[in-house]
Amino acid sequence: MILRAAACTDVGLRRRVNEDRYALAPDLGLYLVADGMGGHTAGQVASQLAAEAAVAAIRTLEGASVSLAEKLRYAVAYANREIYNAAQIQPELQGMGTTLVTLLAAGGRAALAHVGDSRAYLIRGGRIRQLTDDHSLVAELLRRREITEDVARAHPHRHVLTRALGVRRAVEPDLNELSPVAGDVFVMCSDGLTNHVRDEEIADLATAEPDPQLSCDRLVELANSRGGEDNTTLVLVRYDKEDEPPTEV
Repeated sequence: MILRAAACTDVGLRRRVNEDRYALAPDLGLYLVADGMGGHTAGQVASQLAAEAAVAAIRTLEGASVSLAEKLRYAVAYANREIYNAAQIQPELQGMGTTLVTLLAAGGRAALAHVGDSRAYLIRGGRIRQLTDDHSLVAELLRRREITEDVARAHPHRHVLTRALGVRRAVEPDLNELSPVAGDVFVMCSDGLTNHVRDEEIADLATAEPDPQLSCDRLVELANSRGGEDNTTLVLVRYDKEDEPPTEV
């Protein structure tokens, strides 16, 4: 199978600074989204450090005989340490953190790791499935069935995270590994998208265009058309069938 990836990020209509970052490293099979938090420029710093550190960590593991999930565990730990240490050295960055959702693909397998409320979805056969569980206060309330989905969307504490990268010395990511099939589409995104665009709309737009970049652009445009209250970032990874070689005559 051939992997085709695209990404888009936008500051939105209400924010002055874009604290989201993404990374596409097709040579490593690595794709990620990070949504930073913190005062002043700290959120930008945290998400940028996360993206750079994760790519660097996976690059050091090229050829290592460990599972994809374990490679991502190491990458998350390394990124967490880089952010945490930077905040200890520079007082103006203290308290910064970031979400991280990342896909690592190789050998017909794919692994996911995430911390925070940035999400990963799998679209297969026209149906969309969320592959990650939000690490947020509102998500915990939802899991305990103390609030409804409608209440969650407008909850005043919906941005409060229960787990984030760089806030503490160590963090435990959620890990998942699966076998993609031709036609699968993975979507990783910050909450700027999911706050405005429903899952079924993500599924429709992510598969509507032959060019994945057009799909990314249209999804961001839709989020902005509905208020654009936050930065919006997404990475789309599509598994296509390999082109069949021409038949010899």
